Amino acid sequence: MKKATRATTVIQPSLVKADASDYINSTSREYAIYTAQNRAIPSSCDGLKDGQRKAFWIIRNKAEKIKTVSLAGEMISANIFLHGDVSASDTISRLAAPYLNNIPLLQGLGAFGTRVAPDGWGAPRYTYVKKSKATEALLYTDLDIVPLKPNYDGSVMEPANFLPLIPLTLLNGMSGIAVGWSTDILPHSLKEIVAGTLAAIDGMPIPDLVPQFDYLQTTVKPLGDNAYEFTGKITIESDNVIRITELPPDMSLEKFKARLNQMEDDGQISMYTDRSTKTIDIEVRFKRGVINGKPATTEIVNGKKVKVAGVDPWTEADAISFFKLKSKTTQRIVVLDFNNASIRQYDNAPDLIKAYVEWRLGWYTIRYNKMRDELLSELNFACGIQACLKGGLPKWLPTADNKAAVEAKVRELTVKIDLRDDQIERIVSLPTYRWAKDAIEKVQGEIEELSEKIVEYESILADPKKIRAVYRQEVASLQNLKI
Repeated sequence: MKKATRATTVIQPSLVKADASDYINSTSREYAIYTAQNRAIPSSCDGLKDGQRKAFWIIRNKAEKIKTVSLAGEMISANIFLHGDVSASDTISRLAAPYLNNIPLLQGLGAFGTRVAPDGWGAPRYTYVKKSKATEALLYTDLDIVPLKPNYDGSVMEPANFLPLIPLTLLNGMSGIAVGWSTDILPHSLKEIVAGTLAAIDGMPIPDLVPQFDYLQTTVKPLGDNAYEFTGKITIESDNVIRITELPPDMSLEKFKARLNQMEDDGQISMYTDRSTKTIDIEVRFKRGVINGKPATTEIVNGKKVKVAGVDPWTEADAISFFKLKSKTTQRIVVLDFNNASIRQYDNAPDLIKAYVEWRLGWYTIRYNKMRDELLSELNFACGIQACLKGGLPKWLPTADNKAAVEAKVRELTVKIDLRDDQIERIVSLPTYRWAKDAIEKVQGEIEELSEKIVEYESILADPKKIRAVYRQEVASLQNLKI
């Protein structure tokens, strides 16, 4: 009897290596995109990271204030936030912090930081947040067509992104680090973003947007290639006193005071007094003759007259240089692309604005299609009522034996009208007054009004220029936004 032999498959080492490499590359890419989508990189669509978007989704239907910790709890209990109440509370508090945002998209009630401690918000059990005018005007536009996606386990739906009128990515700035990617988007003024968006809608050149920290008094100097120099603010008050009233955005008060302590130890300054509370206010004293300069003099050296050059008094630029109150930052506009599934880097803010406008215009077609379809449905319903009125339903109703008979009669009278079952049910359930003598005139008026509106919407859908004009008008309204 022959022994059974087991078949063997010879695997080429090169194939194993290739398959393993492909698997590692694929899984690494998936993880990189996951961290970008869920934690680190904002979306081109609404300028938000995933956790921030979840907070705005939960608070959208709340008219009154809510405790920060309560909103965090609702994010978790709604099955859309997985990272714990501390993380959720910090996310919410950051959105309301006036010294971390040009325009906070949440209104904070309580302690939400100062210039001295921008992230020094109070405990979330003591602070409240609510929607603000900025939230409604800048973020909650076209809420009825916001694209939804399943949450992590498919139990509820949440927004893939909101649909603001302008690229909010540029408004408050954003930084983050994902696997293989990092982003450092500087804040810009609302006025410049709106102006840039209008220029893009009009097909005009967009001037470069200079970053601006609305909550700081720093000056900004463009250096080219997305690099910018930020300078603090100094006043020379007397021949031995300098007052510092602003620091560059990347310099904390504690870091600067550590520098002053070292200068004091080294004898470069006599002393300093920090009076900073809600704003930066530091008084620095020097020995006489240091900052007010010295005039030229003639001295006798070895019996000869020698001219000693004078020292010019300090200018504010000299003081800025002495205290190193300049910082340079290179802006990197790295975002999730409009499909929220890939990462894209923009060379500059105008390029992002152009891409945003073209993407946002597409949603106007979706908006008007939805509005037209809803009106068509209402028109059908109104035509159904009209058919019932003309068919004598009001006179017949007293003879009906039951609701089923009424439904059968309504179906008979509206057979030529494409009514859904729920619309048939609505007609059957109409109150008695809807069948009064003047009902025919009223329903005829409704039909005419709905028909006119449908024609208007179809006219807009058929003409890209009209869609662009509607978008332009809505963006232009943000120029007068008072926050």
